[in-house]
Amino acid sequence: MSGECVTGGQMSGKALIVGSSVAGIRTAQSLRTEGWLGRIIVVGGEPHLPYDRPPLSKHMLTDRTEISPTPLLTKHEATSDNIELLLGTPAVGLDTTAKRVALEDHREVPYDHLIIATGASARPSPWGQMPGLHVLRGLDDCLGLRKALHGDASAGSGHLVVIGAGFIGSEVAAAARALNLRVSIVAPSAAPLVQSLGPEVGMKLTELHQRHSVETYFGCAVSSLTSSTDGIHVQLDNGTELSATSVVVGIGATPNVEWLKDSGLTLGDGVMCDEQGRASGRPDISAVGDVACWTMPQALASRRGEHWTRAVEQANLVSRRLCGNSIEDTDRHVDYVWSDLHDWKIQIVGQPRHCCRSEIVGEFNGAHTKVAVLYSDEEQRLVGGFIVNWPRATLLLRKATEQRSNARAARALIDAGIPHNSGSNVCR
Repeated sequence: MSGECVTGGQMSGKALIVGSSVAGIRTAQSLRTEGWLGRIIVVGGEPHLPYDRPPLSKHMLTDRTEISPTPLLTKHEATSDNIELLLGTPAVGLDTTAKRVALEDHREVPYDHLIIATGASARPSPWGQMPGLHVLRGLDDCLGLRKALHGDASAGSGHLVVIGAGFIGSEVAAAARALNLRVSIVAPSAAPLVQSLGPEVGMKLTELHQRHSVETYFGCAVSSLTSSTDGIHVQLDNGTELSATSVVVGIGATPNVEWLKDSGLTLGDGVMCDEQGRASGRPDISAVGDVACWTMPQALASRRGEHWTRAVEQANLVSRRLCGNSIEDTDRHVDYVWSDLHDWKIQIVGQPRHCCRSEIVGEFNGAHTKVAVLYSDEEQRLVGGFIVNWPRATLLLRKATEQRSNARAARALIDAGIPHNSGSNVCR
């Protein structure tokens, strides 16, 4: 059986999911929930049972006891849902005519429907590999970095240099400070996340790092990295030289599409899909998660979003489509991201980068910060929000962004009766 042949709202045939992170596993589970009757096979490149990735840059780095990753699917759950796991054997090729996926161990796995969920990889270090140099994307990366950080903390003389001030770089810096390590963070941007959130929020994030004794070198580029017996020497283009015991390179990620280069699928910034996840217009191939680049012309969501919630939403939508069940309007989906940085619980909804104006509700006040930044377009419709330590505001802003609410009305909802200082600014 091939394609999308629906029988009584339920599907049969073989569903092959390539990728064992959240997008792939949630697709497998959702297929069963939605009524898929046929085989479900999940191929994963890592040997580990499927695990959740967000904790890798947070508490898994700081916990002083031996801890295991948070499982996405246990052996018992896989058996109960009749989900077959082929782990530790990455896909290396796809034949869309024969409908087969080639694996690194020379096996070929046929499919009736293929779901591509191979995620993304950390962009490699431009300075090559050397002792003490780390990237962070998977469990093995986390365990190696954790060992280095805890070793430095025990010695009492460690210095971590983080290159890159996105979420991963900032979270690693915060985790290392929690271990009482000396930490420096370097990035060519003027402030963390300034392109996404604007200069004022970027400045507040800089102040957050500095308040927790992180040495910040923003507006600087790394000229060279050299390894020696006493660590890694980091030369900046402003003349500063930093001597580090460990360096983390967090300069973004690239979608894992190399194995698809001869498949005939349309590739760009990931696997190019329509608004329901069909790859290159093919009804028998879908893509979800970090590797997928969906067409979403009206939504306040980037075409390819590296977000946990986005992966889950796409997995659920594709599963419902394949099982012939109703699908909600994808134009109303908004991005949602969260991060724990020092003493701030940060949540971001929508696409703040699309704003023309921003307005602050609440107050930036160190450890006592409770604030929401509302981002709106030229018509004063809400396009996103940045929230710190304010769960109620997050819930309201997420709903208001989905509904394209008026920014002034959204503000009235979130700060009614709550004292605050506020201001408004014209964005970039």
